[in-house]
Amino acid sequence: MTLHDHWPLYGLTLTTPRLHLRIPREDELATLAAIAAAGVHRLGERPFLTPWTEGSPADRARSVLRGHWHRLATWDPRSWELGLAVFADGAPIGMVALRARDFPVVRQVGTWSWLGLPYHGRGYGTEARTALLTLAFDHLGATAALTEVFPDNHASQGKQLLASRSSLVLNSRL
Repeated sequence: MTLHDHWPLYGLTLTTPRLHLRIPREDELATLAAIAAAGVHRLGERPFLTPWTEGSPADRARSVLRGHWHRLATWDPRSWELGLAVFADGAPIGMVALRARDFPVVRQVGTWSWLGLPYHGRGYGTEARTALLTLAFDHLGATAALTEVFPDNHASQGKQLLASRSSLVLNSRL
């Protein structure tokens, strides 16, 4: 038996032209924690609700670990948060998530994401969120999506996530 036999979400992989998205394994999670510790935005900016530049690098790393484990432990078909690592050229570069509350009734999802600073400005975030939205609308039956952005997060504001579709390969044994 494998882990995804007990927790089927481990069998889910989204593949786009340049990226793979899936739940990270423990060693990959440690790498993601280190990436977050090194920074996901420049000092003096606050483009996310999460105060990424507050606290120590160790605090940021532990926050990534706690968040990952919390999302897995609190999964429920009605209200859930699917946090996936983003891989480019086989290496983790950040995380994206698709979340829903009262999904069977509301059919609405939300997204969030972060990428390590070295991976900004390459379109990876847009491609990863487009994959999540393709999953939500084409495979899960979502009817609405909400992506929140701060007014000073110009890079995220400039994205038209719903305007273009990514070619998505969905690999799953769910």
